Amino acid sequence: MLSKLSEGAFSTVYIAEADGIAEYSSALTLGTRLVAIKFLGESASDKERKDFYRDVRILAALEDHNIARVLGICTKDEPLCVVMEYLDHGDLCQFLKSHVSENSGTVLYGVKTLSFNCLLYMSAQIASGMRYLESLNFVHRDLATRNCLVGKAYHIKICDFGTYNELYAADYYKVDGITPLPIRWMAWESVYQGRYTTKSDVWAFAVTLWEILTLCRRTPYDGLGDPNVMENLAHMHCDDDQFMYLPRPVTNKDINDLMLECWRRKDLERPSFTEIHLFLQRKNLGYAPT
Repeated sequence: MLSKLSEGAFSTVYIAEADGIAEYSSALTLGTRLVAIKFLGESASDKERKDFYRDVRILAALEDHNIARVLGICTKDEPLCVVMEYLDHGDLCQFLKSHVSENSGTVLYGVKTLSFNCLLYMSAQIASGMRYLESLNFVHRDLATRNCLVGKAYHIKICDFGTYNELYAADYYKVDGITPLPIRWMAWESVYQGRYTTKSDVWAFAVTLWEILTLCRRTPYDGLGDPNVMENLAHMHCDDDQFMYLPRPVTNKDINDLMLECWRRKDLERPSFTEIHLFLQRKNLGYAPT
């Protein structure tokens, strides 16, 4: 074990090193690699254990270049645990915060820069991973930069560790006083109707894209308290034309228009991840990370 990533009421996640694990779609192993190990606490209820088994079965079936893989499972002996991929540079939110925009005009010694094309390159990978989940009708429910990992050459993999990380506790609001929800990333129909679909993931993707383009310097709707964020979503629910959108992060009209399409009130009018991925690829044609 290298370090504790997070600790929740019924589970703890550690970062560790492991040997002998094959690369994606290959029988080759590349020596030691980072993994995340989630242990289910002994105090977990029967329902939480059933949920753990269900989630692990679902995640173990996923195989995509931009999805963090399940590498191993222990369900016979206590404590129950699952071993997941973890990448060299950690989560995308913290990675972006440690960089500045290449076009910012501010160059600080020792601070690395990211170009606009690189940001689109990472965004397109997230869209690609979500396109795969969309093809399976799998709904993520918590897409955000905190739930994306960064590897070498800006390789992105979608995961689901953010909920358990105390760094991001403030990103979740207990709407019913019990269940923490990432309301600043959520579509109005998920908050007010409890309806989660691939189209509500599309809404969250646009917020994630906004995070990326602002290099996570701001939290979505950082000028509003959680009750005010709920009130803002209620405007979309009521369709009273008073909904306040996130400020435009870039001057690129096409990108801003894409985000607005993802935030359309009628979920069926939002683009698919296949369309989003194709759009971002075309916008970034010819780019290769260096």
